[in-house]
Formats: sequence, structure tokens, C-alpha cells
Amino acid sequence: MTNVPALSAAALLLTLGIGMVLRRVATAAEQRPVVLVVAWLCVALGVDLILFAFFPGQEAISGKALGFRMSGAVALFLVVWQGCFRVHKQALALDRPGELLRQSRAETARLRDQLAAATAARRPEQLTTTRVHRHPVAGRPDRELGIITGDLKNVDFVDVWVNSENTDMQMSRFHERSVSGLIRYEGARHDASGRVVEDCVADELAYRVAGHTPVMPGTAISTGPGKLATRNKVRRVVHVASVIGEPGNGYRQARALTRCVTNALREAERAGTPDAGSLCEPPVSIVFPLLGAGEAGADPVETARAVLTAAYEYLSSDRPTSLRAVYVLAYTDAELAACRGALEPLSGSGRTGR
Repeated sequence: MTNVPALSAAALLLTLGIGMVLRRVATAAEQRPVVLVVAWLCVALGVDLILFAFFPGQEAISGKALGFRMSGAVALFLVVWQGCFRVHKQALALDRPGELLRQSRAETARLRDQLAAATAARRPEQLTTTRVHRHPVAGRPDRELGIITGDLKNVDFVDVWVNSENTDMQMSRFHERSVSGLIRYEGARHDASGRVVEDCVADELAYRVAGHTPVMPGTAISTGPGKLATRNKVRRVVHVASVIGEPGNGYRQARALTRCVTNALREAERAGTPDAGSLCEPPVSIVFPLLGAGEAGADPVETARAVLTAAYEYLSSDRPTSLRAVYVLAYTDAELAACRGALEPLSGSGRTGR
């Protein structure tokens, strides 16, 4: 005859035990050993009561626990309890890497927020000294990546300057704090008072893109250097569309940053070939700003990594190239730190010169 009280007690114990386990799993709460022991104790007692409610005279079940051999209800209880508890611990062990990964991601996000707050609290310091940090390209002893610190106006040893431009190819105004504005002003012809009387670089760029704007992000167009040829020994200026303007929202960095770098490098080489109408020899050096990290407000760390990685892959490839040095301009100490961090995994050791 079925033992109704035993079945009721079993149902209560099973509901309690399984409910405790499911609640812990659903809420991703810490799995404390005491809670697990109690939960599976209830489950084991419930199973035991169900079996012996239907088979009250069954004593054939036997088992061994804690060094003792037992039989009947006690043996069934211990076997079920130990089995459930062991399986649950194994399942927790399998879930442990996922939990560690979640904790790691949460800690990374917290540290990133702290870094952003610290960066915002401290204004980057402008670098006033022009120095070159050189890093060799593995397997290419005649090629190098480098970081140039300080003001671009003081650089007079690089053949090609890259201008980070918007997709409308409209250069910045003369007195804006941007590479585009600097190139436009320094490349112009001035009168004795410094007033611009011929907007050399901007006029040529406007002529080159007339009727074809906006251009696609990543488009690279070269122009002459204007007066930068005599002031800074620049041979070409490559304007690359790395910034996208949106009415009412300002500028944002183009997503195709790798394509911007590669296209600019190819355009620099193409502009130095005889069929491009250039009378100068092929360029051997080029300098990039951190494309889109200025007015567009892109993250300098991610930008430095994208620009330097793309340049490294270009220099380390088997394709023939006249370029022997690719530099990135670091105008502030924050940009220098970003560039150094990006270069570290690309080259084992670097040397500082100049």
C-alpha cells in the first residue's frame, strides 16, 4: 500500500532541494558548499522516501560510504546524495572558466573606465622637442617604423606628409589646431605680414576633386607641397579621407582606417613615379598623424594601433616599395604613449635617434 505521508514529505523535500539549486543557478549567485550540501541532502531524502514509500520491504540496495558498507534506505540515501553532489561539483568546475572570463571582462571594463577618467582629468602635455623613435621591421633591415614627437612644423626630413582630411576634401581654416590647417597655412604663400596671398595646397586639392565630392572614406589624393617644399623639404602631400562629417554632429573617424593607411602609402609611391607627372625621385619616407584622433575625437590608443599595424604590414610585405621609413606624429605625451604601446608587439626592440 502506498505511503501517502512519505510521498508528501518526499515531494516537499524534492521541491525544496531542487528549488535551492535552481535559484542559485538562475541568479548566478556564489555556489557555497553548505548550500549545495543541504540542497542535495533534501533531494536524496526525497528520492529515498519515494522508493521506500512504494517498496517498503525492499532492503536489497547496498553501498559504501566513508569507509562503511551499508544497505537498505541508508545506503540508497548516501548513494543518491553523494552522486548528485559530485555531479554538481563537476558541473561547477566546467562553469568556472566562464565565470572567470566574466569577472575578467568586468574588471577590464572597470579599469578602462578608471583610465578614461584619469585621462580626462589630466590634460595631455604638448611635446616641444622633435625626436625620432625608430623601430626596425622584422626581416626588413632596410625599412623601419618610427615615431616623431613634437610639432610637425619642425619636421624637415620627411619626403611625404599625410593630411587627415574629411570626405568632402575641405581643408581646415588656417588657424585651426589641426594638421590640415597647419599644412594649408604653411604650404601657402604669404606676404611680409604673414597674410596668405596664395592658398597653394588647398587650391590644388579643390581643383583635383572638383565635382567629385564627397569621396569614399579611404580615398587618397596627392597634391604638391606648396611652400612646404622650401620650408620643410616636403615633396608631396597625400590627403586621405579618414574623417566623415555629419551635419549637427561634427566629425567622426572613418571605420576603414586600415584602408586609409594603405591607400595613402600607395598614393605616395604612385605620385613619385614618372607616369604620374612628378619630376622628383620616388619618396623614401612618409609621416602620418593619428588619423581622426584630433577634431574627430577618436581613441588615440586604438588609432595608433590601427595605423602602425597597417604600416608595419605594408613595409614587411614582399611587394617592392620605395618607402624605407614610415613615421607617426606624436604631438602630446598621451599620443607618444599610445604609439609606443602599439609598436611594442610589432617589434622586439627599438632604438632612439636624432
